[in-house]
Amino acid sequence: MGVIWTAPWRVEIPAGLLQRQNKLVIEVANLWPNRLIGDQQLPNDGPANGKWPEWLIKGQPRTSKRYTFTSFNPYNKNAKLLSSGLMGPVTIQKN
Repeated sequence: MGVIWTAPWRVEIPAGLLQRQNKLVIEVANLWPNRLIGDQQLPNDGPANGKWPEWLIKGQPRTSKRYTFTSFNPYNKNAKLLSSGLMGPVTIQKN
């Protein structure tokens, strides 16, 4: 149906789809600061002392299971998470 990332937070659903039995799947992405805060819960395997980590140089999997990679992170593991995601009510409306 589309990607929604800004107001008015709506997507058009063709009328024909509403007349059949269909399954609506909604995928929600988190905010980048929340992902950085989440990764702070795991060991740091990024750049250190001005050098790239060995796993990166050798093209190997990460050692920490972090999702993000950044050379600067202003957040710590105790930072407050930002409101993110699908916040109700979520409705399907006929026009």
